[in-house]
Amino acid sequence: MRRIRPERGVTLIELVLSMVVLGIIAAVAVYFVNPLLQSGDTALRAELSDIADNALQRIGRDVRLALPNSVRVTPAAGAPPYFVEFLAVREAGRYRGDSGSVAGGTACDDTALTAPENDQLSFDLSPGDTCFKTIGKLANPASVVTTDFLVLNNYGTGFSGQNAYEAGAANRTPIDAAITTTETNRDRVHFTSKLFSRALHDSPGKRFFVISGPVSYVCDTVSGTITRYWNYGTGTGGTTPLVAQPTTFGSGSSALIAENVSGCSFSYATVGPQLGLLTLRITLRKALSGGAVETVSLYQAIHVNNAP
Repeated sequence: MRRIRPERGVTLIELVLSMVVLGIIAAVAVYFVNPLLQSGDTALRAELSDIADNALQRIGRDVRLALPNSVRVTPAAGAPPYFVEFLAVREAGRYRGDSGSVAGGTACDDTALTAPENDQLSFDLSPGDTCFKTIGKLANPASVVTTDFLVLNNYGTGFSGQNAYEAGAANRTPIDAAITTTETNRDRVHFTSKLFSRALHDSPGKRFFVISGPVSYVCDTVSGTITRYWNYGTGTGGTTPLVAQPTTFGSGSSALIAENVSGCSFSYATVGPQLGLLTLRITLRKALSGGAVETVSLYQAIHVNNAP
């Protein structure tokens, strides 16, 4: 006769052991998983900080090379998007003023003037100068192209005849030939004939600037981006500045600088006779692994040299 074994249940000891094992597994999981999540969250915070810092550094580097008194911001107050615009300097140096001495080397090819005037940047002389020699060599004259502009003594908005943003600005004229660099201690700058006024355009420091055109940084919190725009003006290559600060950029060139942008604040003020202060604050937001949202805000103040 077959013996039927009685059914066996779970003993108390087995139940306790199962609970202990499950507890150990849960503890190990928490021990390893939480640090992994925290590591990912820390990496995200570092990433957002790097993006914000790189954006601010990029804007700051560009603005520090802006034409004096050309930085402008909109809106001064109100809702974004925010725009900061400036005229980018390609090259800069000092010109030879009307000192009465010949610079030496090959004279400027200005047939309307004779030495020493053809070596100097002449003012109030009709029909206008077309060439001058620099004091010392320029840093990178080969970078200058014929779509660039020569600008003198720029004081910006509110100064008629000294504002490079004006239509047909009196202190701005196109570069019309490559800068001549064959001389040892100086370069020759060639430009479209311009009758510059001594009272308005003779820089106190004898400084000149060659600009490549306008540049804008746009913070758009709707799309969550900061974008750099250039080549959006009028004229050849979009390098002629627009009178009013633009908020659309047509077919101009652009580059994305930052994403996940949730807030911006741009402001600019003149804080001294030849000094401006551009302040930038940007906020980036992105979801963490646990569903929370990480927010990073960075602020930067940029001193702008406005010595014309």
